[in-house]
Amino acid sequence: MTTQELEQVLREIGAKNGLEIALDENRACTLELSDGRMMLLQERADLNELDFVATLGPVPYEIRADVFTELLSANFYWKETFGATISWNADLEEAVIIYPLSLADSTPESVETIFNRFVELQSAWAERFAELVADAQDEGDDAEDEDGEESEDASDDLIINP
Repeated sequence: MTTQELEQVLREIGAKNGLEIALDENRACTLELSDGRMMLLQERADLNELDFVATLGPVPYEIRADVFTELLSANFYWKETFGATISWNADLEEAVIIYPLSLADSTPESVETIFNRFVELQSAWAERFAELVADAQDEGDDAEDEDGEESEDASDDLIINP
């Protein structure tokens, strides 16, 4: 798929979804979806791909071990991310989900399908991520006794149902 074809496909996807999708001089576009979530599209000509990127959110330092363990587990062989990858943006200190789409064999239909699936995946992971962070914070609160010290029977395990 050429750059011109990609730009046309993105305009059409945008029109169908009430969005203005136009890549800027950096070959990127930030979109605000109807529910306020943000998504970045980034064409990487050097790799002939279009990256779909969405921020999941920050993770407080004191619960990172618990949260990161669960995110890494979900990421293993992409078993709960359906081909996308959950990563940590150290510069922004936020978890992100990324899906790189190879444009070499892409069609307008496949780009639209991946766009729609990524929006759904982002929505599902945004909800799951918020629950994961809240659960980890609750466990941390429960692990402290009246003196503010951690109790010895505190569990570090979180169970997430897909």
